[in-house]
Amino acid sequence: MTFSNVARLVGAASFAALLAGCTGGVSLPDMPSMPALPSLSLGAEEPVKVDADKPKSEKQISAADLAEPGPLGDQVIGKANAPVTVVEYLSLTCTNSAKFHAETLPKLKKAYIDKGKVKLVLRDYPIGKAAASTAVLSRCLPQKDYFKVVEKLLSAQQTWAAREVKPDDIYNAVKFTGIKRDKFDDCLTNQSINDALVLVKQRGRGFGVSGTPTFFVNGKKLAGAVSFEEMQPVIEAALANPAAPATQQPQRSANPA
Repeated sequence: MTFSNVARLVGAASFAALLAGCTGGVSLPDMPSMPALPSLSLGAEEPVKVDADKPKSEKQISAADLAEPGPLGDQVIGKANAPVTVVEYLSLTCTNSAKFHAETLPKLKKAYIDKGKVKLVLRDYPIGKAAASTAVLSRCLPQKDYFKVVEKLLSAQQTWAAREVKPDDIYNAVKFTGIKRDKFDDCLTNQSINDALVLVKQRGRGFGVSGTPTFFVNGKKLAGAVSFEEMQPVIEAALANPAAPATQQPQRSANPA
């Protein structure tokens, strides 16, 4: 086998390892709580699907059901009374989630969120140990840092995202918050937050989420590497035909710089 062929195989294996943080195949058993690093996880690694990058539109989910936040509350970008709600289920190890936040979200924010037409609700759907630990960490750090931490972890995936947890590399990505290492270690293994996120992920499965990112635009499901151009007509249709407003639920809102 030539060197170039070996290099291609290694590259494909590395890409598959990262993509495993995006997609899930068959249904998984209930996720047990796991007490400490490095075994802390919201579920086993989920198999890669060959069509993971193909965005697809699926059935409508009740907007009222989707509006109910999880036990930790929702993280929201935009105005609470925006007529369109986009719910995003994300895994911090998922390359497609990182791509959405780097490329699509800025356009979505400029065109709709900043104008009060859309609000974005972020919910965790961690796939794998590293994703689970960083999801717990993001909810343990001060609320004011949540969106900055999520964006930093997504943009710096290549430094820390792996099948196993890499505490030193994760700490390097979030130490800009000023968190001390002992507090960081406690956050990374916070069992009560882990248990709450298990419930969030299980509920996401009930909505038909099996991989990340998965979006619901006023209940309309989109999955995969959805671009702004693919999401825009769905948002426009929702704006043209707004659903009856769902009962307001407690949420945590922010508009990151």
